[in-house]
Amino acid sequence: MYKADSNELTHWGIPHMKWGVRRYQNEDGTLTEAGKRRYAKEVTRNNMKKKKDRAEESSLVDANRWVIEDDERAKRVTDTASSIVRDFQKIERDSRPAPKQKRLDLSDMTEKELRDKINRELLERQYNSLFAPQEKPKLSKGREIVKQTL
Repeated sequence: MYKADSNELTHWGIPHMKWGVRRYQNEDGTLTEAGKRRYAKEVTRNNMKKKKDRAEESSLVDANRWVIEDDERAKRVTDTASSIVRDFQKIERDSRPAPKQKRLDLSDMTEKELRDKINRELLERQYNSLFAPQEKPKLSKGREIVKQTL
């Protein structure tokens, strides 16, 4: 820097550096070893920045993807719930008491045989109601809760 009032020339650059000389380039424009190292660092830094920018772009909110995921999740929940209901109904069907005996063929029986059969059945029912009352088959507490929930 030149000061007009004192006739001094002051240089604020690197000590012993010559004017117009580049530290990282040869005269023909090729890079020196120091220049190659310097620019390699810059290239690496720029590549890292680009990767970071790409990662940020991919992490941006994609509402369509969220909608699709929500739909798939809802479908899985619905399918699971319907399969639970089907399984529960199958368990209930399987745990019901066995059906009563088939009706007898009355055409082959005489009236006396029929009366005897009816009397025997009535006596068995009376005996069971007096001495061995049958309780309704109870559902377990878990089954009752599931049935109420579904």
